[in-house]
Amino acid sequence: MTKINKELNKAILHSLTGKYSLYIFQILSLAILSRIFTPEMFGILAALQVIVMFFQLVATSSLGPAVVYADTLSAKDRDGIFSFTLLLGLALVGVFFISADSMFVWLGLGDDSFNLTIIVCFVILASSASMLPVATLQKDSLFIDIAKADIYAEFLAFVLCITLFYLDYGFLALASKFVFVPSIRFFFYYLKSSKTTIGQPRLGRSLSSIKILLSFAKYQLGFNLLNYFSRNLDTILITKYFGVATVGLYEKSYQVMRYPLQLFTFAITPALQPVLTKYKHQVEIIEKEYYPIAFKLAMLGFFVSWVLFWGADEVIYIMFGPQWHEAGQYLSLLAVSIPLQMVLSSTGGIYQAVGQSKSQFYCGIFSSIVNVTMIIVGVYFVDLILLCQLLVVGFVINFIQCFWVMQTRIFKRKYNTNLFLIFCIVLCPYVNLLFLDLVQQPELSLMTYQSALYHLCLLGLSSLAVTGAGYVVLQKLYWK
Repeated sequence: MTKINKELNKAILHSLTGKYSLYIFQILSLAILSRIFTPEMFGILAALQVIVMFFQLVATSSLGPAVVYADTLSAKDRDGIFSFTLLLGLALVGVFFISADSMFVWLGLGDDSFNLTIIVCFVILASSASMLPVATLQKDSLFIDIAKADIYAEFLAFVLCITLFYLDYGFLALASKFVFVPSIRFFFYYLKSSKTTIGQPRLGRSLSSIKILLSFAKYQLGFNLLNYFSRNLDTILITKYFGVATVGLYEKSYQVMRYPLQLFTFAITPALQPVLTKYKHQVEIIEKEYYPIAFKLAMLGFFVSWVLFWGADEVIYIMFGPQWHEAGQYLSLLAVSIPLQMVLSSTGGIYQAVGQSKSQFYCGIFSSIVNVTMIIVGVYFVDLILLCQLLVVGFVINFIQCFWVMQTRIFKRKYNTNLFLIFCIVLCPYVNLLFLDLVQQPELSLMTYQSALYHLCLLGLSSLAVTGAGYVVLQKLYWK
């Protein structure tokens, strides 16, 4: 086993351990909250999250990856950057506070707008303040410490949310979790950053130090903003034209579809950049090490996609309860894109590791045009099923374009046998769309937790057998 392979395995193991612990708790807490709050409440929260995500992107200015990429950062520069992020957060809070009423009215969230405004303001400020502390932890691959901070924040916020619910605060109890998580998380990030090589940030006067990171961060910020609009325009338009109840159902199905990405890709990708950045001038090594990881992601995604397509209704029933059963039809459609998205999402670590944020930005422009077009067509025909179908087709187009750029611009090769294999694997679940008429929502009155669990176990075991056999054969043929 090579040195880089050992470093990657260690970083990935730590990241997976931390992320899995967090996601297990998040899934359990979500299962509880989904049974005490209505789809309409979660629809309002989904709309709020879209607004907050935009301001979070601008507040952090995509500086986190730039900090990880930087070779060194002095204490003076560190403190100046920290002060800059705090001031930027305060400025964005002011901008949001002024424009909040107009946003909420347009989205149909006018009720209790003042409390919603205060909630979002706290989230923006806490997110901005967290950027540098968490980046220092990521640079040193301290993913276990990051996970501990996240779990502490999720647990305490969950307890406070339940407490407020039983004190009859209604939707504000659910929305409060939105505030408590980033605020508590910042507190723990800041404490743990003291043991990093960069050190614990403090207030500083050297605001111009932000220039050190801008050459890298400006394209990363552009990419993230484009990605934000292309991935969240559906939520905004569904809220506007379909209503909060419908967006609540859609958001739940989309959330379940993204869990595999969170469990695997989003846990692995942060571990790629710190390790692969050390080899940024040896792209042949990065290419050699990346594709085996992408192959494993594709096979994992294949398994999960198959289970979620044929068992969507049972998954929704077990996780969220009977009031969410309509979300199953959307989950079946979105599930076919899971392996493709898992592999596609991992490419960000490669672009960032070699400092090609500009190429990543251009990929973001292309994917945004594709996704926005698909979303607008689906909304125009007022057909959520059509919108889901168009989105999964759009993901295929984005996959082809992104990997073509990566092969030609970074790896300097137009063809790679391993990439062709991975492309075939991620396209296999799309065959399920030919049998979409066979996927019918079961009679809700006849479904029980026992029957749903039994069906999922049978489906999971059969899918695991097929996926496992395919993995063993392909592993021997391509990665001996």
